[in-house]
Amino acid sequence: MANWFQQLLLIGLVSTGTTAYAATEEDSNDGSVVINPIKIIEPDVKAQKAEEAKIDNEVFEAGFFVGMISIEDFGTKPLYGVKASFHATEDFFLQTNYGRSKAGKTSYEYDDINILTDSDREYSYYDLLVGYNLFPGETFVTQNLTFNSAFYLVAGVGNTSFAGDEQFTTVIGTGYRIILSDWLTWNLDYRDHMFETELLGKTKTTHNIEIATGLTVFF
Repeated sequence: MANWFQQLLLIGLVSTGTTAYAATEEDSNDGSVVINPIKIIEPDVKAQKAEEAKIDNEVFEAGFFVGMISIEDFGTKPLYGVKASFHATEDFFLQTNYGRSKAGKTSYEYDDINILTDSDREYSYYDLLVGYNLFPGETFVTQNLTFNSAFYLVAGVGNTSFAGDEQFTTVIGTGYRIILSDWLTWNLDYRDHMFETELLGKTKTTHNIEIATGLTVFF
């Protein structure tokens, strides 16, 4: 009966994962019983904690961006500007942007024949967009370092100043954001600025494609 009790005790200690000692019986030469201790070893498993950059309670975001914009019929040129956002909820945000560039020449222009003056080639815009975080997630840089990130959609309206005229503009686009710390983010954005123009003799809707990257801070 003692053997059954010791075996049940051993099974119970193993199932609880506790470091303990059980006993087995062994007959000695003189007929007495010798108790031998058996050590149950618990595996040394430690959970690893990953550091995760995230935003605290800040809802305002502002920063700058640089990139390239393809002005339809006038080539692809460098672009720079500033942006600001208000994060109304975890999923939705409002964003305003201001950007500047300078158009090149069209295929109709050569030698001293110019459709636009130098000042008319100045290209600038401002807009107000509504954004939606479509795929929030995480970006793993190393085993112990993780950044919160999000793929988002934006759409809205604005105004484009080009060729001495002001044009009502519709804007759609996408973006990708990585939160580097609780106050700093990196953004990669794609935009299509659409407006009508009669500049080359007929009315048409132009698509002016922008690809830009920048840094913003939360406050």
